[in-house]
Order: sequence, then structure tokens, then C-alpha cells
Amino acid sequence: MFFAAPDESSWVGILRVSVYVSGSRSLKEKRKAVAQIRDRVRGKKNFSVAEVGHLDDHKRSVLTIALVANDRRFIQSSLDRLAHEISTWRTATVEQATVMVHPVKDELVKTQYDEFKDG
Repeated sequence: MFFAAPDESSWVGILRVSVYVSGSRSLKEKRKAVAQIRDRVRGKKNFSVAEVGHLDDHKRSVLTIALVANDRRFIQSSLDRLAHEISTWRTATVEQATVMVHPVKDELVKTQYDEFKDG
């Protein structure tokens, strides 16, 4: 059995960004613009970035950005700020940005105090 720390808190934040690359005439041009966004995001903090949608569309793309931390409010504010910042970049136009923050829970993980609560 694995015992979690009594103060353990894990949260995962996901930012889903739909972008429109107006000047793009080919997939190569779109991928260059998406790569610029991806590289700038990775350079900011400890974000993970992936292009997950509209892979064959030369004008649109969907990026998913993830952040893991122990504070829900930190993740929410970091991803909100990043979404706003991406919308100010001239590389692409942000059509939609959605932030979701979820706790990481494992049903098998018990704290050392669970046996006292259960009786």
C-alpha cells in the first residue's frame, strides 16, 4: 500500500487554444506559426504543449497546454495569463481559449491517517 503525504495536493491544468493563422497558404506556413507559439510557450515556464487538432487544415490549429502544480489557484491564474498573452501575439488569432483545472486523485492512495478515520 502506498501512503501519500498528509499535505499532498496535485492539480493538473489544461489550456485549450484554437488559433487561426490568417496569412498561411500551406501546411508548412501554418506549422511554422504553430512552432513559434509552441516554442514561446515552452520558454515561459514549465508548460507542456501539443498541437492536437486541425492537423491537416492550413489555416487553423488547436493547441493543448498543460501545467502541473500543487496549487489550483496558481495553475488557474498562470493559464489565464498565458491565454491572454497568446492572444496578444501577432503569430495567429486566438478564436477560443478554455482553461480547466482538475485534482489528481488515485483511489489506491491513502494517507497515514485514513485508518484512524475509518475506525
